[in-house]
Amino acid sequence: MEWKYFVEKTSLIDSRPEHIFTVLKELSQWNQWTKSIIAISFLKNDRFKTGAKIEVLQPKLLPAIWTITEISENKSMVWEKKSIGLKMTANHFIQDSGEGSIVKLQIIYQGFLAMLFYRLTSSLTDTYLTMEIAGLKKKCEEPD
Repeated sequence: MEWKYFVEKTSLIDSRPEHIFTVLKELSQWNQWTKSIIAISFLKNDRFKTGAKIEVLQPKLLPAIWTITEISENKSMVWEKKSIGLKMTANHFIQDSGEGSIVKLQIIYQGFLAMLFYRLTSSLTDTYLTMEIAGLKKKCEEPD
């Protein structure tokens, strides 16, 4: 049996899913609206698409290479990072609520080292997801 450990944040954002998705897919701009990111860049001159590899630099963490594994335009994107004994998945979900959008950010830890990494990093992950969802909300609710 494989264990999964989750950290997630949800927020109602007063913006259309299309606008939120546009902000999310501009990966190189994330550091302008969240302090949880120093920089995000595509490897090998890649672009926003399934299979693209991105390098993510965050405070207090080693550089990490993530792969975009799923994109559903204006609804979701999923990234994965794999290493021996651990797979981390970052989900970004957007749902139209009729009065804005419900956004859910989620990090999932899986694998035989998942519990160890969850215990070591879940507090920092929780802090970073809080920064990210608050920054995304502020950015998406700014007047044009």
